[in-house]
Amino acid sequence: MSEQFDDLFDGGLDSKLDFLNDKKSVSADGIYRIDMSKVQDKKKGYKSVLRFLPNFTKDEKVGQSAIEKITHYVNIKDMKELSGYYDSPKNFGDKCPLTDLYYNMTNSKNAILVNKAKSLNYSKKYYSYVLVVEDEQQPELVGKIMILQYGKTIKDKILSEKNGEISDPCNVFDLASGKNFVLLVKEIDTGDDTYPDYKNSMFKPEITSVPVYNEEKKAFKNAPVITDEVNGIERRKIDPKFQGIVKTFLLNREHDLEEFEPKRLTEEEQAKITEISNFLTGKTSNSFQKASSNDFDVTSDEDFMTEDTFNSSSTSDDDEDFFSDID
Repeated sequence: MSEQFDDLFDGGLDSKLDFLNDKKSVSADGIYRIDMSKVQDKKKGYKSVLRFLPNFTKDEKVGQSAIEKITHYVNIKDMKELSGYYDSPKNFGDKCPLTDLYYNMTNSKNAILVNKAKSLNYSKKYYSYVLVVEDEQQPELVGKIMILQYGKTIKDKILSEKNGEISDPCNVFDLASGKNFVLLVKEIDTGDDTYPDYKNSMFKPEITSVPVYNEEKKAFKNAPVITDEVNGIERRKIDPKFQGIVKTFLLNREHDLEEFEPKRLTEEEQAKITEISNFLTGKTSNSFQKASSNDFDVTSDEDFMTEDTFNSSSTSDDDEDFFSDID
């Protein structure tokens, strides 16, 4: 009998039941997502520890630590083909037709149009690399470098650390002198809706070097640091002997920040936006109060709309001995 039929007739079907193992992809797009369904104590909420990482690109350059993006989500139940996400032209300093449409509808003094405007949702999000240091709810993510999508609440906490509002100023993305971030998420029930709240999240007070994860040993080890002096000011930096290990670790990821950069509207998307406007307004836009997208600024506090192995390419003794003291 042909080998291709062995699984079909000779008991090989037992190996074809992977769907019963409930093994889902960690993240198809690399986004670190909170799964509130895995929280056992709702009062305590979802808790994990993350480490913000710099944007070290594959061509070994250092980019901006976060990508900022303004997005509209259109949700028209009767026109599913028009629903979806649209990157705002405001990302490029241009006028945004969806922003103008929303603003004009909400200021039309027409109750029907004001209600329809709720189909247009606006958000400003930030994307940064994070290392998952602890996560009891999703332990399979520990040690992975993923991408955190966050909003104003967490951005303000990063800014507060940079400005030294709580303790000494700290760039939390710094490899030698950063801080781990305790992400604490609780669900808030308003009666009409339930949404996640991130305000109790905080950075740990202690400054540490970046923890490097060893998949084989299932353990972290903080990168060794040295202190030098620049212009009379002492500073910490990763020991040059171990910088190769850290660089290799930072590139060990499945997705890149650049995947989430804002994109200009395509001709197809522009045509859809025209249809969205016509559908929501009934082509009665002449009755609207005209406004500019520059007049529309959302300061929403919402945070979410919603690599794993250590491989050193170096052959130095320092590289080989980096994890030698971990049992």
